[in-house]
Amino acid sequence: MDRAGTRYIRGQLSLTVAGGGTGKSAFTLSRVLKAETPIPTIYFSADSSADIQLGRAISILTEADMTESMAAVRRNDIARYASVLDGHPIRFDYAASPTIDDIEDTVSAWYELYGEDAHMVVLDNITNIRGGSAANDEDPFGGLESLMDWANSMARETGAHVAGLHHTTGPHNDGQSPIPMSGVKGQITRVPALVLTLHKPEDGVLAVSTVKNRAGRSDASGQTFVRLGFDGNTMQITDDTFSTIAY
Repeated sequence: MDRAGTRYIRGQLSLTVAGGGTGKSAFTLSRVLKAETPIPTIYFSADSSADIQLGRAISILTEADMTESMAAVRRNDIARYASVLDGHPIRFDYAASPTIDDIEDTVSAWYELYGEDAHMVVLDNITNIRGGSAANDEDPFGGLESLMDWANSMARETGAHVAGLHHTTGPHNDGQSPIPMSGVKGQITRVPALVLTLHKPEDGVLAVSTVKNRAGRSDASGQTFVRLGFDGNTMQITDDTFSTIAY
């Protein structure tokens, strides 16, 4: 358990919510890559391309500047990082609009390949997922509620922690102030066991609010938060206990 109270529990569903560009993808990827024990993970990266995610991973693991990491990726000159990257059992799927069937097929393929289910499944982000829960014109976010039910069922059935990434309502899009549970776009917080919101109160700081937590403390207002150091140039998120996350 880290200071933010953000323990990932297998078999449960979580939601991480922030305005665009705040750092929710970097936050989630860092937690996977810097866990004390490697986490076998399927990461559905609908919102970010392969070169961006690879660049982020290199910077997270080596502290290289993102401009250096991205240049190496675009030159296809990443052999020097191979030994670092190979130590992490994470597979990415870069479909821009995966369907529920696509996700289930990939999760099943992991089991067929490794003989056990992935320990974590990341959905980045949930609004990109298509099929089975299509919204209607009267309720454009109604389908996301059904999607949360489906994701929660997948977590229960596979024993994986399913981590969904999601957006905020308009007033919180700037990412500069604490985001309450009511600031989650579409109000889809009924099902997840854990809901985190992120904001940047100042340069170099990423603040994490636990607005819902069935396993511990929470504050739905978002006003209770942990401040983490965040260097966006090197993708480094720093805290005394950040690198020893339990899951």
